[in-house]
Amino acid sequence: MYRNSYVEINLDCIKNNALYFKNRSGKNLIGVVKANGYSTVDYMEIRALKEAGVDFFAVSSLNEALHLRRHEITDKILILGYVPEEYMDVVRNNNFSVVTVSKEYVEKCNLEGINVHLKINTGMNRIGIKPDEADEVLKMLLNKGANVEGIMSHFSSADFDEEYTKKQYGTFKQCVESLHYSFKYIHMSATDGALLIDDDICNYQRIGLGLLGFSSYDKNLKPAIKLYSEVCMVKQIDEGETVSYGRHFTSDGNGYILTLPIGYADGFYRANTGKNVYIKEEYAPIVGSICMDQMMIHTDKYYEVGTKVELFGEHISIEQRADELGTIVYELITSLSDRLTRVYIKDGKLYEIREPRIS
Repeated sequence: MYRNSYVEINLDCIKNNALYFKNRSGKNLIGVVKANGYSTVDYMEIRALKEAGVDFFAVSSLNEALHLRRHEITDKILILGYVPEEYMDVVRNNNFSVVTVSKEYVEKCNLEGINVHLKINTGMNRIGIKPDEADEVLKMLLNKGANVEGIMSHFSSADFDEEYTKKQYGTFKQCVESLHYSFKYIHMSATDGALLIDDDICNYQRIGLGLLGFSSYDKNLKPAIKLYSEVCMVKQIDEGETVSYGRHFTSDGNGYILTLPIGYADGFYRANTGKNVYIKEEYAPIVGSICMDQMMIHTDKYYEVGTKVELFGEHISIEQRADELGTIVYELITSLSDRLTRVYIKDGKLYEIREPRIS
Protein backbone atom coordinates (compact mmCIF):
# COMPACT_ATOMS: atom_id res chain seq x y z
CA MET A 1 0.00 0.00 0.00
CA TYR A 2 1.27 3.45 -0.88
CA ARG A 3 -0.63 5.36 1.80
CA ASN A 4 -1.62 2.92 4.56
CA SER A 5 -5.28 3.88 4.69
CA TYR A 6 -7.60 1.28 3.25
CA VAL A 7 -11.05 -0.20 2.86
CA GLU A 8 -11.16 -3.89 3.76
CA ILE A 9 -13.74 -5.85 1.77
CA ASN A 10 -14.65 -9.42 2.65
CA LEU A 11 -15.71 -11.21 -0.53
CA ASP A 12 -16.80 -14.26 1.47
CA CYS A 13 -19.36 -12.11 3.31
CA ILE A 14 -20.67 -10.65 0.05
CA LYS A 15 -21.12 -14.12 -1.42
CA ASN A 16 -22.79 -15.48 1.72
CA ASN A 17 -25.12 -12.48 2.00
CA ALA A 18 -26.23 -13.02 -1.59
CA LEU A 19 -26.91 -16.68 -0.88
CA TYR A 20 -28.84 -15.69 2.25
CA PHE A 21 -31.22 -13.48 0.25
CA LYS A 22 -31.63 -16.13 -2.45
CA ASN A 23 -32.34 -18.93 0.00
CA ARG A 24 -34.62 -16.81 2.17
CA SER A 25 -36.87 -15.70 -0.68
CA GLY A 26 -36.46 -18.41 -3.29
CA LYS A 27 -36.06 -15.60 -5.83
CA ASN A 28 -33.24 -14.69 -8.16
CA LEU A 29 -31.19 -11.58 -7.48
CA ILE A 30 -30.27 -8.51 -9.43
CA GLY A 31 -27.01 -7.45 -7.80
CA VAL A 32 -27.00 -3.67 -7.50
CA VAL A 33 -23.39 -2.55 -7.92
CA LYS A 34 -23.92 1.15 -8.63
CA ALA A 35 -21.63 3.82 -7.15
CA ASN A 36 -18.63 1.56 -7.82
CA GLY A 37 -20.21 -1.32 -5.94
CA TYR A 38 -20.95 0.99 -2.99
CA SER A 39 -17.18 1.62 -2.89
CA THR A 40 -16.15 -2.05 -3.03
CA VAL A 41 -15.06 -1.61 -6.70
CA ASP A 42 -17.93 -2.87 -8.81
CA TYR A 43 -16.24 -5.54 -10.90
CA MET A 44 -14.57 -7.01 -7.81
CA GLU A 45 -17.92 -7.28 -6.04
CA ILE A 46 -19.36 -8.95 -9.14
CA ARG A 47 -16.72 -11.69 -8.92
CA ALA A 48 -18.05 -12.67 -5.49
CA LEU A 49 -21.67 -12.41 -6.59
CA LYS A 50 -21.12 -14.63 -9.60
CA GLU A 51 -19.86 -17.32 -7.23
CA ALA A 52 -23.28 -17.08 -5.56
CA GLY A 53 -25.01 -17.61 -8.91
CA VAL A 54 -25.90 -13.98 -9.58
CA ASP A 55 -25.68 -13.14 -13.28
CA PHE A 56 -27.79 -9.97 -13.56
CA PHE A 57 -26.49 -6.62 -12.30
CA ALA A 58 -27.77 -3.08 -11.99
CA VAL A 59 -26.01 0.28 -12.13
CA SER A 60 -27.20 3.86 -12.04
CA SER A 61 -25.97 5.26 -15.34
CA LEU A 62 -24.61 4.50 -18.77
CA ASN A 63 -21.03 5.34 -17.82
CA GLU A 64 -21.18 2.87 -14.92
CA ALA A 65 -22.47 0.18 -17.30
CA LEU A 66 -19.71 0.89 -19.82
CA HIS A 67 -17.15 0.72 -17.01
CA LEU A 68 -18.25 -2.86 -16.31
CA ARG A 69 -18.05 -3.84 -19.98
CA ARG A 70 -14.51 -2.43 -20.11
CA HIS A 71 -13.63 -4.72 -17.22
CA GLU A 72 -14.92 -7.71 -19.19
CA ILE A 73 -18.24 -8.08 -17.37
CA THR A 74 -20.38 -9.68 -20.06
CA ASP A 75 -23.43 -10.42 -17.90
CA LYS A 76 -26.81 -8.75 -18.13
CA ILE A 77 -26.79 -5.11 -16.92
CA LEU A 78 -29.79 -2.92 -16.10
CA ILE A 79 -29.30 0.86 -16.02
CA LEU A 80 -31.60 2.15 -13.29
CA GLY A 81 -31.39 5.87 -14.09
CA TYR A 82 -31.86 8.23 -17.01
CA VAL A 83 -29.94 7.51 -20.22
CA PRO A 84 -29.92 10.45 -22.68
CA GLU A 85 -31.91 9.59 -25.79
CA GLU A 86 -28.94 10.24 -28.11
CA TYR A 87 -27.07 7.26 -26.60
CA MET A 88 -29.58 4.55 -27.42
CA ASP A 89 -27.19 3.10 -30.02
CA VAL A 90 -24.60 2.64 -27.25
CA VAL A 91 -27.24 0.87 -25.15
CA ARG A 92 -28.21 -1.34 -28.07
CA ASN A 93 -24.66 -2.21 -29.09
CA ASN A 94 -23.75 -3.23 -25.53
CA ASN A 95 -26.97 -5.15 -24.86
CA PHE A 96 -27.85 -3.03 -21.81
CA SER A 97 -31.35 -2.73 -20.39
CA VAL A 98 -33.00 0.62 -19.63
CA VAL A 99 -36.05 1.81 -17.69
CA THR A 100 -38.99 3.95 -18.72
CA VAL A 101 -38.14 7.27 -17.10
CA SER A 102 -41.43 8.81 -18.27
CA LYS A 103 -44.06 8.56 -20.97
CA GLU A 104 -42.43 11.50 -22.77
CA TYR A 105 -39.07 9.72 -22.63
CA VAL A 106 -40.53 6.66 -24.32
CA GLU A 107 -42.08 8.85 -27.01
CA LYS A 108 -38.73 10.51 -27.81
CA CYS A 109 -36.37 7.54 -27.73
CA ASN A 110 -35.57 5.12 -30.53
CA LEU A 111 -36.08 1.91 -28.56
CA GLU A 112 -36.13 -0.61 -31.39
CA GLY A 113 -34.37 -3.78 -30.24
CA ILE A 114 -33.57 -2.34 -26.83
CA ASN A 115 -34.25 -4.23 -23.61
CA VAL A 116 -36.71 -2.21 -21.53
CA HIS A 117 -38.06 -2.49 -17.99
CA LEU A 118 -41.38 -0.74 -17.46
CA LYS A 119 -40.73 1.46 -14.40
CA ILE A 120 -43.93 2.07 -12.42
CA ASN A 121 -44.06 5.04 -10.06
CA THR A 122 -45.99 3.73 -7.05
CA GLY A 123 -45.17 6.60 -4.70
CA MET A 124 -41.45 7.30 -4.83
CA ASN A 125 -42.12 10.15 -7.30
CA ARG A 126 -38.62 10.16 -8.70
CA ILE A 127 -38.82 8.58 -12.16
CA GLY A 128 -41.23 6.16 -13.77
CA ILE A 129 -44.67 6.18 -15.32
CA LYS A 130 -47.98 6.36 -13.48
CA PRO A 131 -49.87 3.08 -13.06
CA ASP A 132 -52.73 4.37 -15.19
CA GLU A 133 -50.25 5.02 -18.03
CA ALA A 134 -48.80 1.52 -17.96
CA ASP A 135 -51.05 -0.10 -20.55
CA GLU A 136 -50.61 2.77 -23.01
CA VAL A 137 -46.83 2.90 -22.56
CA LEU A 138 -46.50 -0.89 -22.86
CA LYS A 139 -48.29 -0.77 -26.21
CA MET A 140 -46.13 2.16 -27.28
CA LEU A 141 -42.97 0.21 -26.45
CA LEU A 142 -44.10 -2.84 -28.35
CA ASN A 143 -45.04 -0.70 -31.38
CA LYS A 144 -41.55 0.82 -31.27
CA GLY A 145 -40.01 -2.65 -31.43
CA ALA A 146 -38.61 -2.62 -27.89
CA ASN A 147 -37.94 -5.86 -26.07
CA VAL A 148 -40.12 -5.31 -23.00
CA GLU A 149 -38.46 -7.83 -20.75
CA GLY A 150 -39.25 -6.46 -17.29
CA ILE A 151 -41.48 -4.44 -15.01
CA MET A 152 -40.34 -2.79 -11.79
CA SER A 153 -40.99 -0.23 -9.09
CA HIS A 154 -39.21 1.04 -5.98
CA PHE A 155 -40.14 1.54 -2.33
CA SER A 156 -39.65 4.95 -0.77
CA SER A 157 -39.69 4.10 2.93
CA ALA A 158 -39.32 0.37 3.46
CA ASP A 159 -36.81 1.05 6.22
CA PHE A 160 -39.43 2.52 8.58
CA ASP A 161 -42.99 2.69 7.16
CA GLU A 162 -44.54 -0.74 6.74
CA GLU A 163 -48.05 0.56 6.00
CA TYR A 164 -46.97 2.79 3.12
CA THR A 165 -44.64 0.10 1.81
CA LYS A 166 -47.52 -2.38 1.65
CA LYS A 167 -49.64 0.23 -0.11
CA GLN A 168 -46.95 0.71 -2.74
CA TYR A 169 -46.62 -3.04 -3.20
CA GLY A 170 -50.39 -3.42 -3.62
CA THR A 171 -50.38 -0.75 -6.33
CA PHE A 172 -47.54 -2.47 -8.16
CA LYS A 173 -49.10 -5.92 -7.95
CA GLN A 174 -52.40 -4.64 -9.26
CA CYS A 175 -50.62 -2.93 -12.14
CA VAL A 176 -48.64 -6.04 -13.10
CA GLU A 177 -51.70 -8.24 -13.06
CA SER A 178 -53.81 -5.78 -15.05
CA LEU A 179 -51.36 -5.72 -17.98
CA HIS A 180 -51.72 -9.45 -18.81
CA TYR A 181 -48.20 -9.48 -20.23
CA SER A 182 -45.54 -12.12 -19.70
CA PHE A 183 -42.64 -10.19 -18.17
CA LYS A 184 -39.42 -12.15 -17.80
CA TYR A 185 -38.25 -9.98 -14.89
CA ILE A 186 -40.59 -8.64 -12.22
CA HIS A 187 -38.89 -6.78 -9.38
CA MET A 188 -39.66 -4.16 -6.75
CA SER A 189 -37.88 -4.98 -3.51
CA ALA A 190 -34.48 -3.61 -2.61
CA THR A 191 -32.74 -4.70 0.61
CA ASP A 192 -35.25 -3.54 3.24
CA GLY A 193 -38.29 -4.21 1.09
CA ALA A 194 -37.08 -7.75 0.47
CA LEU A 195 -36.92 -8.31 4.22
CA LEU A 196 -40.22 -6.59 5.04
CA ILE A 197 -42.75 -7.52 2.34
CA ASP A 198 -44.30 -10.91 1.70
CA ASP A 199 -43.92 -10.65 -2.07
CA ASP A 200 -45.88 -13.05 -4.25
CA ILE A 201 -45.74 -11.22 -7.61
CA CYS A 202 -41.99 -10.66 -8.18
CA ASN A 203 -39.48 -13.25 -9.34
CA TYR A 204 -36.38 -11.11 -8.76
CA GLN A 205 -35.10 -8.91 -5.93
CA ARG A 206 -32.71 -5.97 -6.42
CA ILE A 207 -30.21 -6.16 -3.58
CA GLY A 208 -27.46 -3.59 -3.05
CA LEU A 209 -26.57 -2.60 0.50
CA GLY A 210 -27.76 -5.95 1.83
CA LEU A 211 -24.99 -7.66 -0.11
CA LEU A 212 -22.55 -5.73 2.03
CA GLY A 213 -24.31 -6.92 5.17
CA PHE A 214 -26.43 -3.93 6.15
CA SER A 215 -30.20 -3.61 6.56
CA SER A 216 -32.76 -2.05 8.87
CA TYR A 217 -34.13 -5.44 9.90
CA ASP A 218 -32.04 -8.57 9.56
CA LYS A 219 -28.97 -9.02 11.73
CA ASN A 220 -28.12 -12.37 10.15
CA LEU A 221 -26.26 -10.49 7.42
CA LYS A 222 -22.49 -10.23 7.72
CA PRO A 223 -20.87 -6.77 7.31
CA ALA A 224 -18.38 -6.96 4.47
CA ILE A 225 -16.73 -3.55 4.55
CA LYS A 226 -14.43 -1.94 7.12
CA LEU A 227 -12.25 1.17 7.15
CA TYR A 228 -8.75 1.30 8.59
CA SER A 229 -5.74 3.57 8.72
CA GLU A 230 -2.31 3.26 10.35
CA VAL A 231 -0.33 5.55 12.61
CA CYS A 232 2.27 7.55 10.68
CA MET A 233 3.57 9.81 13.49
CA VAL A 234 3.57 9.76 17.30
CA LYS A 235 4.37 12.76 19.48
CA GLN A 236 3.83 14.34 22.86
CA ILE A 237 2.98 18.02 23.10
CA ASP A 238 3.15 20.38 26.02
CA GLU A 239 0.25 21.62 28.08
CA GLY A 240 -1.40 24.55 26.32
CA GLU A 241 -0.33 23.57 22.80
CA THR A 242 -3.06 23.19 20.20
CA VAL A 243 -3.75 20.72 17.40
CA SER A 244 -4.83 21.18 13.77
CA TYR A 245 -6.69 23.90 11.90
CA GLY A 246 -8.73 26.24 14.03
CA ARG A 247 -6.81 25.25 17.20
CA HIS A 248 -9.95 23.60 18.58
CA PHE A 249 -8.06 21.10 20.77
CA THR A 250 -5.74 22.23 23.55
CA SER A 251 -3.43 19.68 25.19
CA ASP A 252 -3.27 19.14 28.93
CA GLY A 253 0.24 17.73 28.44
CA ASN A 254 -0.80 14.11 28.98
CA GLY A 255 -0.90 11.20 26.55
CA TYR A 256 0.10 11.08 22.91
CA ILE A 257 -0.98 12.70 19.64
CA LEU A 258 -1.03 10.20 16.77
CA THR A 259 -1.31 11.30 13.16
CA LEU A 260 -3.17 9.13 10.61
CA PRO A 261 -2.87 9.53 6.81
CA ILE A 262 -6.59 9.84 6.11
CA GLY A 263 -8.94 12.83 5.91
CA TYR A 264 -12.11 14.23 4.49
CA ALA A 265 -10.90 13.96 0.87
CA ASP A 266 -10.93 10.20 1.48
CA GLY A 267 -14.59 10.36 2.51
CA PHE A 268 -14.04 10.39 6.26
CA TYR A 269 -16.06 13.47 7.01
CA ARG A 270 -14.75 16.47 8.92
CA ALA A 271 -17.88 16.16 11.07
CA ASN A 272 -16.28 13.09 12.68
CA THR A 273 -13.98 15.43 14.62
CA GLY A 274 -14.40 14.63 18.32
CA LYS A 275 -15.71 11.12 17.67
CA ASN A 276 -13.78 7.97 18.62
CA VAL A 277 -11.65 5.53 16.67
CA TYR A 278 -10.41 2.17 17.97
CA ILE A 279 -6.72 1.33 18.36
CA LYS A 280 -5.68 -2.00 19.87
CA GLU A 281 -7.36 -1.94 23.28
CA GLU A 282 -8.71 1.58 23.59
CA TYR A 283 -11.16 3.99 22.04
CA ALA A 284 -9.36 7.20 21.17
CA PRO A 285 -10.92 10.58 20.31
CA ILE A 286 -10.21 12.43 17.10
CA VAL A 287 -8.69 15.73 18.21
CA GLY A 288 -8.44 18.95 16.27
CA SER A 289 -10.24 19.38 12.97
CA ILE A 290 -9.96 16.51 10.50
CA CYS A 291 -7.81 17.76 7.60
CA MET A 292 -8.17 17.01 3.91
CA ASP A 293 -5.51 14.29 3.97
CA GLN A 294 -4.68 13.65 7.63
CA MET A 295 -6.18 13.58 11.11
CA MET A 296 -4.97 13.30 14.68
CA ILE A 297 -6.11 11.18 17.61
CA HIS A 298 -5.26 11.29 21.30
CA THR A 299 -4.28 8.13 23.20
CA ASP A 300 -3.28 7.40 26.77
CA LYS A 301 -0.78 4.75 25.68
CA TYR A 302 2.15 4.89 23.33
CA TYR A 303 1.64 3.14 19.96
CA GLU A 304 4.28 2.61 17.32
CA VAL A 305 4.15 3.96 13.79
CA GLY A 306 2.30 1.40 11.67
CA THR A 307 -0.23 0.43 14.36
CA LYS A 308 -3.63 -0.27 12.78
CA VAL A 309 -6.54 2.03 13.65
CA GLU A 310 -10.19 1.14 13.03
CA LEU A 311 -12.44 3.94 11.80
CA PHE A 312 -15.37 1.57 11.42
CA GLY A 313 -15.51 -2.20 11.63
CA GLU A 314 -15.81 -4.70 14.46
CA HIS A 315 -15.57 -2.23 17.35
CA ILE A 316 -17.27 0.82 15.84
CA SER A 317 -20.05 -0.13 13.44
CA ILE A 318 -20.76 1.97 10.39
CA GLU A 319 -24.36 2.21 11.62
CA GLN A 320 -23.00 3.93 14.74
CA ARG A 321 -20.98 6.29 12.55
CA ALA A 322 -24.09 7.13 10.53
CA ASP A 323 -26.17 7.75 13.67
CA GLU A 324 -23.46 10.01 15.09
CA LEU A 325 -23.48 12.12 11.94
CA GLY A 326 -27.25 12.10 11.41
CA THR A 327 -26.99 10.35 8.06
CA ILE A 328 -27.30 6.86 6.54
CA VAL A 329 -24.89 4.02 5.85
CA TYR A 330 -25.29 4.49 2.09
CA GLU A 331 -23.85 7.99 2.23
CA LEU A 332 -20.85 7.00 4.32
CA ILE A 333 -19.71 4.04 2.25
CA THR A 334 -20.32 5.63 -1.15
CA SER A 335 -18.24 8.62 -0.01
CA LEU A 336 -15.12 6.49 0.41
CA SER A 337 -12.67 7.90 -2.11
CA ASP A 338 -10.67 6.06 -4.76
CA ARG A 339 -7.57 7.41 -2.97
CA LEU A 340 -8.10 4.62 -0.46
CA THR A 341 -6.54 1.23 -1.15
CA ARG A 342 -8.98 -1.70 -1.38
CA VAL A 343 -7.88 -4.83 0.46
CA TYR A 344 -9.88 -7.97 -0.36
CA ILE A 345 -10.37 -10.98 1.88
CA LYS A 346 -11.41 -14.33 0.41
CA ASP A 347 -11.49 -17.80 1.95
CA GLY A 348 -10.60 -16.14 5.22
CA LYS A 349 -7.26 -14.70 4.07
CA LEU A 350 -5.77 -11.86 2.06
CA TYR A 351 -6.79 -12.29 -1.55
CA GLU A 352 -5.86 -9.13 -3.42
CA ILE A 353 -4.80 -5.51 -2.89
CA ARG A 354 -5.94 -2.92 -5.42
CA GLU A 355 -5.07 0.74 -5.75
CA PRO A 356 -8.13 2.07 -7.64
CA ARG A 357 -6.38 5.14 -9.03
CA ILE A 358 -3.52 3.23 -10.59
CA SER A 359 -4.88 -0.27 -11.30
